[in-house]
Amino acid sequence: MAGRKRKRIDDEDVYCVYRRQAGRSVYVRDRHGRYNCFSINNGRAVILPTGITTLAPIYGRVNFANNVRFTAHTRSQWALGGAYDNAVQYLSSGWVDLPTCRDASRRQTNQGMNGAMVALTGVARSATAYVNWAQLNGSVINPAGNWEWCHLIAHSMGGADGPGNIVAAMRGNNSEQLAIESALQMFRREDAFQMKVSVGLLDAGNGRHVGNVIRYKVRCIHGGDYYVRYLDCLNAPNPSEIHYYGVMEGLVLWANKKLLAISRFFNPVRGAERNAVIDYMRAHGH
Repeated sequence: MAGRKRKRIDDEDVYCVYRRQAGRSVYVRDRHGRYNCFSINNGRAVILPTGITTLAPIYGRVNFANNVRFTAHTRSQWALGGAYDNAVQYLSSGWVDLPTCRDASRRQTNQGMNGAMVALTGVARSATAYVNWAQLNGSVINPAGNWEWCHLIAHSMGGADGPGNIVAAMRGNNSEQLAIESALQMFRREDAFQMKVSVGLLDAGNGRHVGNVIRYKVRCIHGGDYYVRYLDCLNAPNPSEIHYYGVMEGLVLWANKKLLAISRFFNPVRGAERNAVIDYMRAHGH
């Protein structure tokens, strides 16, 4: 049986080599979004002390012991898209630019949902307590499992606490959101992308703060296709390593191709420059 062809280091889906603006600086990104910056001097690539070379923390949300992609009862992307389109009530961020830095401020207690919970249920409740209350009041929500309050726009990306940006969803949904948010954070210095995060809410009156399907939509300001991914708020299990990094890589590879297209149109990288960067990466074991 013929062996699987191994990707070369200069394959575009392994490394993205591009230029942001005219000048000597050339950037190289990997499939997780990490990047270095180089200055090309006399045909030689010199690495600069800038870039993003580490991934965001995972806060114990990835199951490294489970080495297979989870399936569980999570609905397919096709089914989630249909459920999103058929929702009666929505909550949406609208289109927003990616933040230029990470927000380090502390989140409010209970993600700022105490006021909404008191107004609706009479007392402050956690996401799990609210889901159980909604179930007792005739909702169709399955109360089993670990529920969390989930930001549409992450607090670390400037999203507000409170009911305008928060829904209850399974803990695994928040973990998948972290994979997408971590990928988006890697492109915060590009000034090329915008995101829109929306949620189709449950129709039941007592489920007004419970998400059914969250949709991430990312666009490039220069046009082209969108990145779209749906998340199952009701059934998401904790992600495995394969699933978590697979979600991250899917968004990164889409964004890398956009950066390549922008570079080729506005500020192309010459073949000799690209070879100089690749030679440096090979020489230093990347």
